[in-house]
Amino acid sequence: MSPVRIRQNASFQRPRKKREPYDVVLIVCEGAKTEPAYFTALKNELRLSSANSHICGKECGSAPLSVVDHALQLSRNNADYDRIFCVFDKDRHETYQAAIDKVRKRRTKIEAITSIPCFEFWLLLHFEDSAHYYVAAGGNSACDMVIRDFKKHIPEYEKGVTAIFDKTYPSVDTAIRRAELLEQRQSESGADNPSTKVHRIVRYLRELKKRGEKVVSVDFKKSL
Repeated sequence: MSPVRIRQNASFQRPRKKREPYDVVLIVCEGAKTEPAYFTALKNELRLSSANSHICGKECGSAPLSVVDHALQLSRNNADYDRIFCVFDKDRHETYQAAIDKVRKRRTKIEAITSIPCFEFWLLLHFEDSAHYYVAAGGNSACDMVIRDFKKHIPEYEKGVTAIFDKTYPSVDTAIRRAELLEQRQSESGADNPSTKVHRIVRYLRELKKRGEKVVSVDFKKSL
């Protein structure tokens, strides 16, 4: 190939974005729509850098263990991640405990961000201080029961909806406070239903903003 052709081809190549010299954060989500959309909106709200953003497709699976395995694989491929968050629900997943155990064995920079029964409990805390024990009933899963309560506040909500951030974020400080108090009570009682750790990511990303740091890599895993 002639030098002229090489230069012509090179002119059509996109320039690689320069990574910011700040924390590299990996967020791997079980959900295909709601969770990735929520964290993307949060990142945009905080104006955090996405220079090295990587959005994964459907090939990763949807079970909690597949979320953790995928995060670990990405971590092996990119040792620059400072923090890794695996976001998944308990609900009726058979590999939930195995995923928790695998994260605990690593003990470094990776954290399981669980919600019991499901992510919608975090959303519910924006509107009410719920400590209701959720179980399957009447053919509905425990998560269905959470969504039923959440729809009292956002009637149009359906599982998988993406436009939920703007309707909840104005009350995020309230949700964080409720989640932290619930987490404290549960550490004393040993109970975990209901619970959520999503506030840990929200608090972490907000602290990055306050310190003038930027998230430079956010990876969302979508379920099948």
